[in-house]
Amino acid sequence: MEDGTGQMRRLLVVDDERIQRLIVARAVETLGFTTDAAATLQEAAALLGSQRYDAVVLDLSLGEAEGISLLQALRDSAGDPLVIFISRLDSRVRAASTRLAAAFGLRVAGALEKPVAPGTLRALLRSEPPSLPSRPRPAASAPTAEDLAGALARGELGAEFQPKVALPDGRIVGVEALARWRRADSTVIPPDLFIPIAEQNGLIEALTAQILQYALAACRRWRPGHPTCSVAVNISPLVLTNANLPEYIDHLLQEAHLGPGALVAEITESSVIANPLVAAEVLTRLRIKGVSLSIDDFGTGHSSLLTLLRLPFSELKIDRSFVSHCDTDPEAWKIVRATISMARELGLTVVAEGVETEEVAARLRTAGCDIGQGWHFGRPMPEDGLLEWMAARLVAVA
Repeated sequence: MEDGTGQMRRLLVVDDERIQRLIVARAVETLGFTTDAAATLQEAAALLGSQRYDAVVLDLSLGEAEGISLLQALRDSAGDPLVIFISRLDSRVRAASTRLAAAFGLRVAGALEKPVAPGTLRALLRSEPPSLPSRPRPAASAPTAEDLAGALARGELGAEFQPKVALPDGRIVGVEALARWRRADSTVIPPDLFIPIAEQNGLIEALTAQILQYALAACRRWRPGHPTCSVAVNISPLVLTNANLPEYIDHLLQEAHLGPGALVAEITESSVIANPLVAAEVLTRLRIKGVSLSIDDFGTGHSSLLTLLRLPFSELKIDRSFVSHCDTDPEAWKIVRATISMARELGLTVVAEGVETEEVAARLRTAGCDIGQGWHFGRPMPEDGLLEWMAARLVAVA
């Protein structure tokens, strides 16, 4: 069988058990693969360095060596091989291995328990998961702190908005404002590039202020037609050291003619708060004023439960790293379901990030999750696009 370029498809099976290598080779014959075999990491690395492979079947345990040690060589190998793990280890280890390989940028079809079932192996080889999208490259000219200061002075910083939808009935209940920087020449600077610059150069308060003003002004425009639709803005932990933040936010709300319920302040749970005592005071005062507080990226930090006990959060956002895999990864689903149950016991609204399919939305709905956010409902969009989306949503839900 050829791959469409006139070349025969090749598969490498890496396993220290001869019988397993033979089973794999025989199973893939009907798919037209030419098979090479390796019993050790050294043999496998040598073959990967000299031959292009379309697929690699890799045992996680090779005697005293771990097959997972081959991930770097797989990533550096020619082509873009489809990877399938096989192992007698338990399902949690196999699932962790597939996640790790995906994080390396490899195409992972799945992980099978040994002894390998030939039919299941052939089904995975036919699945052909697509290559992972390449990460966006930074702008050709990386911005400096002076560039960002000038952009803030010119008002170049704005936001796009991603909808938050009530899972039980599909109503739009809020949006998250995501910081965006578009230069005058239309070059877009990604937030993971300019936010660290702001935090490291004393510009994060000015940046937060500009995003807050932008988001609240937009919220004021959509509130007449969507009076319960709030806007969520991420607040850097560095800003939480400013004891005047509650009064400043109160001033911005009054300036936009909005009540405190229009704003949700999102605090990333994995962030390190420099002065926890001042931050606790600031957040408590915001809650007293009526501003909602959301703990973002829950489950990815180091003191999640302690953070929930100490601070007066009203909303909990389950991180997308759990949600996006909850329909295919049993362990991720257990964590999501347990988090929903715990949050409801604490009286918190639960938001699931990274909802990309109706299957995931249905699971979350059944488990009692309140709100979904993700590409299944809507991607981040500018304000005019959001207003069009809202209008279409009203018709769809009605």
